[in-house]
Amino acid sequence: MTTTLAGARRPTFRESLVKRVEAANDRLFRAASHLLEVDGKAIRPGCVRLVGRAANPDAELTEAHERLAEAVELLHVGSLIHDDILDEAELRRGVPSVHITYGSKAAVLAGDYLLSRSCGLIASLGHHELNRRMAEVLAGLCEGEYLQDEQLWDLDVTLEAYLERMALKTSGPFELACEGAVILSGGPRELVEHGRRFGFHLGRLFQMLDDLLDWSSTAQVLGKPVGQDLVAGSLTLPAIAALQDPVVGPQLRTQLTPFPKEVRPELKALLFRSNGFRKALQWVQEEADRARECLVDTFPPSEGKEELLGYLERLIDQASQLVPFDDRTELERAAHAV
Repeated sequence: MTTTLAGARRPTFRESLVKRVEAANDRLFRAASHLLEVDGKAIRPGCVRLVGRAANPDAELTEAHERLAEAVELLHVGSLIHDDILDEAELRRGVPSVHITYGSKAAVLAGDYLLSRSCGLIASLGHHELNRRMAEVLAGLCEGEYLQDEQLWDLDVTLEAYLERMALKTSGPFELACEGAVILSGGPRELVEHGRRFGFHLGRLFQMLDDLLDWSSTAQVLGKPVGQDLVAGSLTLPAIAALQDPVVGPQLRTQLTPFPKEVRPELKALLFRSNGFRKALQWVQEEADRARECLVDTFPPSEGKEELLGYLERLIDQASQLVPFDDRTELERAAHAV
C-alpha cells in the first residue's frame, strides 16, 4: 500500500486503485477510473488476502499480496468494460457503462489500459509463473467470449457447455488470485495447485449464483437489467435447468422461440415454476462442495481457512433463500397465466 506520514489516513483499496490508473490524458483517466470509483464487491481481492493467510497462517500478508489484489481487480474491471461494449450493456454497478458515458473508442482504450496496468503489477511481483498464468487468463477471456457467441440463441446448450464457458470467462481471474496468493505466501507446489483448483470452482460457483440472482433480484439491486443475458440470446443456469424439466421445458422452449426482447413475469414464472430451480440449487451446492474439498484436507488450520469455508456457506445460504419475485402472490398469479 502507499506509504503515508505518521498519523495520516491510509488510502482505501478503491483509492489505491484509482491512483494506479492515473494517466497523462484526462479523458483516458476518467474513463479508466469510472467503475473503480463505484464500490464493487471486491471478491477477487478478498480471495487474495484470505487464501494468502490460509496458506501460511504464521506469516503476515505482504505488500506483494496487496499488489496482486489490485492486479486482479484491475483485470476484472478491464474485462467488464470490454464485456459491456460487446454486449451493448447500458448499466454496470448501478451507473452508466463506460462506453455509454465516454463512447466506445474511449471504453476500448480504457479497458486495454486497465489490463496493461494489471499486467504491470503482476510482472512487478517477480514470479515467472504468475506472468505465464496472467497470459493464460487473458487468452481464456477471449476464448470464453467466442464460446459464448457460439452458444447464442441455442436452446440445447448443456450444463457442461455452460460450465466450460464459465471456466474461461469467470474462473481464470479467481484462479490467478488464489494460486498467486499461495505463491506469495511461500506455499509448496501442491498447495499452489489446490489454491488454483479452489479458485477454479469458486469462480464457477460465483457465476452460478450471479446467474440465479439475475432472475430473482431487481435491476436496482443488481445494478443492471434483470435477465439481460437471456434477452441477448445467452442461456444461463436457471434457463438451462428449466429447459430440462419434462413438463415446463417444452412450454419454456415455446416462450423462447424466438428469444424475447424483454423479460415478462410469465417467463420468470416458467423458470421458477419447474423443478429446474431446485436442480440449479443442487448444481450450486455440488460446485461449493468441490471448492470446499480443495481447502479441507490441504490447507493448514487457520482463521483464514475458516473464513473461506464460512464464505462458501454464506453463498449457499444466499442461493437457497432466493425467491423469484419480491411478491410471491405475483409469482403464483403469473404462473397460472402460462
